[in-house]
Amino acid sequence: MKRFFVALLVAVIACGTFANAQTGRITNEKEILDSLTTIDPEIIKYFPRWKVCEPDLQVQVYQTFLFMGFPKNELSEQNIEILASPKDFDIDPFEILMITCGSATINSVQIEYFMGDKLVRFLSGEYIYQGPDRGYPHYDAAKRDYCYSDIPQEMPLQASQAQLILDYIKQPTNTKQAFSLSLFEQAVKIGQTGFWLRSTIGSDHMGYHFWSAGEASITLQRPLYINKDVETRAGIPYLINAYLGGSYRLTSGIGGSDMFGWVKERTLNGGPGGKMVAGFDFYMPFEPALGVSFKAELPFKELSTTGIDKTTYGFYTPDMSNIRFRDGDPRENIEILKVAPVNRGSGYFSVFYHWWLNKLNPENYFRFDLGLGYSEVREMAYYEYPGYANVTIQELSVYNVLGLRTYKPKEFGDWIYAKAEYRNQAVYPFGMSLQYANQIMLGKVWLPLFSDWLYLEAKYATPLRGARPYESKNFFMISPLLRLTI
Repeated sequence: MKRFFVALLVAVIACGTFANAQTGRITNEKEILDSLTTIDPEIIKYFPRWKVCEPDLQVQVYQTFLFMGFPKNELSEQNIEILASPKDFDIDPFEILMITCGSATINSVQIEYFMGDKLVRFLSGEYIYQGPDRGYPHYDAAKRDYCYSDIPQEMPLQASQAQLILDYIKQPTNTKQAFSLSLFEQAVKIGQTGFWLRSTIGSDHMGYHFWSAGEASITLQRPLYINKDVETRAGIPYLINAYLGGSYRLTSGIGGSDMFGWVKERTLNGGPGGKMVAGFDFYMPFEPALGVSFKAELPFKELSTTGIDKTTYGFYTPDMSNIRFRDGDPRENIEILKVAPVNRGSGYFSVFYHWWLNKLNPENYFRFDLGLGYSEVREMAYYEYPGYANVTIQELSVYNVLGLRTYKPKEFGDWIYAKAEYRNQAVYPFGMSLQYANQIMLGKVWLPLFSDWLYLEAKYATPLRGARPYESKNFFMISPLLRLTI
């Protein structure tokens, strides 16, 4: 196998040298040397590659590049990549062909001339790096015992996937198929149609994540307009994406029998009848990184009087002296026992901007949203009365009930919707976001656990104003996140 790769490498170098000679481009010894030691980018993907994340080795490689005269603005200690020749046997060390630091690269001849022999042997795996035998050869089997991350073909850090990706973790646009699964959200890409099916627990745009919102939703994303801009369509394939679906009421999270007993109980409820969920993202044709986003969740029916199972609802008991049925109502002698807060209409409209620090190496990504948000929560009166065969009737009602409150935007801060997101795709991809909406701060972090398919996701929310009766002062939830792509 190694002979095949070496023969391929020699053939490509020979062809490149012959072509250069024929066109008269080789005019001095330096150009001749470069032509013999430069690897064609088209065949790099056939060779072993890995990123170095061992701090001591990162510093030594970085200092070598500085000593060779490379400008500091071209170098990066955290972005060091090794290209090596395949091994014939497990006991053989790698033969290093090229080292990249930031955007600067040195070939095998430069490595041999400028880099210390011991450092090269550490990087190739020929010498032991950890433990009391540091600096001695690996006698049993050559291996790399320092911190590194292999770059297989399917990883997004390789050339074929180092593209502009809006949502690397849950909605990558550079894959044929994609699937993600966590307690917060489940998403699947429907082939290469551009359609996405997504199931979400919570209403993050209101600041209520997981079951604290009392509802979940299922939406279908449909592309409407293809992006024809060559520079951006890899990451933004469509200029218009529309979303349509519905939300439903959660019955879990009340406490007592849930498997997540360590998570705070919820009090807020999804409304009876569910909601319609609709929205769109529109990317500006003249600047696809800039756009507007809109989302609305509208109840299918108005609140009136409905029968319920009280074990599936959250309640609280405010000052009940002012909460009563209107005089003349047939129920005026029935005692109102509790109040159930119900999540009603909500949504937002924002202007967003996507920003990659370096589009040629899009490892650092930002997204900023700024706009207006709306949320509404209404109280419903809970009461009981005897029915037929000694069956107790349990109902919620707003009809002819006095003293119930409606929570909706009143202050300037209630209307603001703002969000900032950052993602890094260097050695170990991770991301975070911070959102301000409904005067609630919602933070999210995701980190890798194992390879490129298992992550850890966490969300934390806290009101920046006084907590309302149905809100938790601190709501935290953590979940594994499975990510599979083809």
